[in-house]
Amino acid sequence: MQKSKNATIGIIILILIFGILGSIKLVKYINVIYLYIINPAFWIGLSIVLHYFLGRNIENRKLKKQIVEYTIIATLVFIIVYMLSGLFVTFGKNPYSTTPIGLLHNLWITGTILVAKEFVRYKLINNVYEKDKNKIAIMITVIYVIIDIEITRFIGTNITVFSIVKYTIQTILPNVAKNALFSYIAINGNYIASIIYQIVTNLYFWISPILPNSPWVMTAIIDITIPIILFLYIRYTKNKLNIFKNRENIINSDPRNIIPLVIAIILAIWFAIGIFPIKPVAIASGSMENELHIGDIVIIQKCNANDVNVGDIIEYKMEGYTIIHRIIEKNQKNGEYYFITKGDNNNSQDKEEVRENQLIGKVIFKIRYLGYPAIWLHIVEENEQTIEVETGNKINKD
Repeated sequence: MQKSKNATIGIIILILIFGILGSIKLVKYINVIYLYIINPAFWIGLSIVLHYFLGRNIENRKLKKQIVEYTIIATLVFIIVYMLSGLFVTFGKNPYSTTPIGLLHNLWITGTILVAKEFVRYKLINNVYEKDKNKIAIMITVIYVIIDIEITRFIGTNITVFSIVKYTIQTILPNVAKNALFSYIAINGNYIASIIYQIVTNLYFWISPILPNSPWVMTAIIDITIPIILFLYIRYTKNKLNIFKNRENIINSDPRNIIPLVIAIILAIWFAIGIFPIKPVAIASGSMENELHIGDIVIIQKCNANDVNVGDIIEYKMEGYTIIHRIIEKNQKNGEYYFITKGDNNNSQDKEEVRENQLIGKVIFKIRYLGYPAIWLHIVEENEQTIEVETGNKINKD
């Protein structure tokens, strides 16, 4: 079949319609049929049709080989970084079924779809002439992202600013990063690399007996960063193989120039969400004035009861929120420490004693005014309690 832009757009629209219909929540029985039969049949059938009716594509074999090699390295880095993230948090039981039946289940309802979708992406992008490839790639990327993030899930739900921000960072941005990467790979005549990346990373989640209990921001950073770095390496390799590119352009596209900056940004974000032994907290109330003011950032060092004494300012957790107040009395009952706390600006001590298992850490440093952006960006409850935002940043209110 001759290359056709109109036919390609028509198939893309068909994929969009099918994806939107599939994301609509129907009765349970129909959902099961869709999950196990309709969805796999659609993608497998479409792959077969495109394989037989669309022509073969010209490939740069050297570039294709290097793309696959870089992708394998990036996939291994993804798994290693994800595993190492567990050293900063904790590990928990894998929520997926790791039995042979469970693995076959995941391979069928997810694995076959991933393989078929990448082959379809590759065939459609290369079913147009060179001048239209980028436009089709952008179109497919947008459509695949829409399908993957299931926008219809928000229908009938209570949408808040925080839920939108969280869903954007946790789901939309990683999907955009991955789909943009896979479309770029497809433009350069390859779909094997995209399949390797997705299948191997998913196999890690499907078969590993334990997984890190990482904060969602931490996993989102990993999901976004690895595809971006892989994209930059592929672009750099493509530029090196392009005889028409001058040396300056090649040097400027070298991803090694920005990797230190990326690592620094990641570490800064991980610090902000409390992955390390110290973390920042924004103060949103005046209960500790004149020591701590609204808008201050305090640095909390994680510690245990033996590390704090009367006079220390501590952060401790209550049910659903946290508080930053000063210790005015430290007692021990039945081998367990209890603390009496008070806000410097409050007229009386706190009503409840603080047990040692409620202790999070103590204030070791403060920075004026830097906490205002956190206060403005986070959703602060109206009941003047501490809100523990799921990013790990905490806003103190009492």
